[in-house]
Amino acid sequence: MKLQFTAINRESLVQYIAVMLMAVQFSFDSCVYLSSIAYWIEECGDQNADHYLFIVQAVSSAVQIIASFIIGDIAKWVGSIKWTVLFLIFLSFVGNFLYSCSSKISLGAILGGRILCGAASASGALIFSYITAVETDRAQLFKIVSAFRTSAGFFMALSQLVAIFGSYCDFLIGDFRVSSNNAPTFITSFIMVLVAMGLFFTMKNPPVPKRKNTISFKRALLDFFTARRAQLLGSVIIMWGMFLASFLMSEVVYFMPVFLTQSLGWETKFQGVAFMVASLIGIIGSLLCPKLLSKLTENKEPEIHFESEKASTDESLEEMRKKQTEEFKKRQVFRNQVVLTLVSLAFALVGQAFMIGANEIFNDRRLPHINVGCFFVAGMSIIMLGYNGMASTFPSMFSEYVKPEVKVQLMPIIGAMTAVGKLVAPIVLANLYTTRLGLSIAVALGIILTGITVPPTYCLIIS
Repeated sequence: MKLQFTAINRESLVQYIAVMLMAVQFSFDSCVYLSSIAYWIEECGDQNADHYLFIVQAVSSAVQIIASFIIGDIAKWVGSIKWTVLFLIFLSFVGNFLYSCSSKISLGAILGGRILCGAASASGALIFSYITAVETDRAQLFKIVSAFRTSAGFFMALSQLVAIFGSYCDFLIGDFRVSSNNAPTFITSFIMVLVAMGLFFTMKNPPVPKRKNTISFKRALLDFFTARRAQLLGSVIIMWGMFLASFLMSEVVYFMPVFLTQSLGWETKFQGVAFMVASLIGIIGSLLCPKLLSKLTENKEPEIHFESEKASTDESLEEMRKKQTEEFKKRQVFRNQVVLTLVSLAFALVGQAFMIGANEIFNDRRLPHINVGCFFVAGMSIIMLGYNGMASTFPSMFSEYVKPEVKVQLMPIIGAMTAVGKLVAPIVLANLYTTRLGLSIAVALGIILTGITVPPTYCLIIS
């Protein structure tokens, strides 16, 4: 028994390590460039950094959407989730390297590098397919998804240490300059090589189901939309929630370099510290969600009702009791996930209010820039706390609505909805930012979207 227990622990540990390594790529590609991109765009020849930044983020997100929608079928065609993920890690290496060399190529190389990184970020969609392929227990699945979100938050913070370290780099390789603007992404490209090596040895290779009648993404999508009404509406609400979570995250990703660079003039290293603090606070959401879920669910026993009096043997009674207990715990876990989601939405509302307050204080010149910046970072941190909470609960809830035979094709929808949020947010936010009300009206839109998400999310408990 002891040897078996040790083996199970070792297997679980390797599984968690693989998920954490996948989070490295997703986090570094999303965040390591943020604190220096505005300066890097200017160094590469475009002084209108906020405009080009929105183009870079929108186009890379569009690529991520396309990749996320088809990555399930690609994995099925390849016959391996593992090798598909490793290929995406390779794209991340190439994308970061190209981005770092753009000063010697052209401004378009920034866009090209981010496009490749956007394609690589489809791994975020495939991760959920991988998790559901290697783990069937609902409670354990939620823990692994939360571990991924926690790892993603941790590596977002760690990526800023790379950015801070890179901000002290300033040297020549021949006539090519490595500076604070491109050193972080240079370092990231080689980190991706190490990640690929780690995944090669730790990642399982669950077989993608092969059937005589192969289910394509189109067929899986048709099956999804022809489900019963309650199941379909619940799925749509959860997908909207993932879109909103991504939209809120994009508020932070877009306005951090814009506000801290252009309005407050913070250096790269200070922006790195700011985002690192926000990421670390955001990790609390991922750490607390599974613990709160377990706390809310434990010590609750169902009332056992036997529908048939024919079940007279001890064996059949025990079987029915076990079945009803499992169903009860399943409903309790789902209900508590919805409650945690509502709490996360409340954090998002408060964080956005902080961001608007910081902008208004800056416009009125009431406080020194350092105070305004700290107030703004506090808002970012609270939003990250809510984002990580939602990012832990929504994917796990969505898997409840998807049939097992189409999970490989449909779980990437979670990543695709995330990419849609990342695509829409910079386009909308950039246009609102150019209006008279600027950042305040842009973030106010996020508050409205968050507010209208609360009632349908609450309805999931009733359904």
